[in-house]
Amino acid sequence: MAAKLKTILFLSSCRKGASFTGEGSWGDRVGKAMKEILEEQGLEVSLWDPKDSPYTILEQPLHLVPDASGFPQWMHDKKKELEEADSFIICSAEYNSALPPALTNMLDHYPPAAYKDRPVALLTYSVGPFGGCRIQINLKAHVTELGMVPVPASCTVMSVGSMFDEEGNLTDDRVKANMVKQAKELKWYAEALKSYKQVRPVPVPPKKQ
Repeated sequence: MAAKLKTILFLSSCRKGASFTGEGSWGDRVGKAMKEILEEQGLEVSLWDPKDSPYTILEQPLHLVPDASGFPQWMHDKKKELEEADSFIICSAEYNSALPPALTNMLDHYPPAAYKDRPVALLTYSVGPFGGCRIQINLKAHVTELGMVPVPASCTVMSVGSMFDEEGNLTDDRVKANMVKQAKELKWYAEALKSYKQVRPVPVPPKKQ
């Protein structure tokens, strides 16, 4: 039996407690719904939540220090997990038409080589009517700069507060169908890129003389 494809699902928000938008982050609910859909597609999903990892404000990423031994072991373990992943999916809020700082801070702690040449799906949400569409372009630019390959299917969840029941279950069939489409496409690209790399490895740029 073939091993399951490994996917990392990044959440973006550090919001906790009660607010006018509800309890905690809506991203927890959106992420839970997508994680279940990914697992139904046969993917092995690891959830990265900035609330659960003690990232400090970025001063130096792992790859730009002469000696990375001073970084905590959990960060080295996370880097290894990135390198072993077959695909990524980012579940991002929209904060004032911008990417959440907790998300970019988490991603930027690691070198682009840890993400390179793997597919990524972009899932955004907001409490308003745009569903995070205003950050889709910025998010695509950011992950491309890190070396990830965005899949064509994007997904936006607008008016996120009306999409879940009291138990946190997704109730909107349109959003669910879009998530399923995105999950299937991510799996296809992950399988395709992984298989092709076995036939023809990724080109390595020549070293500067």
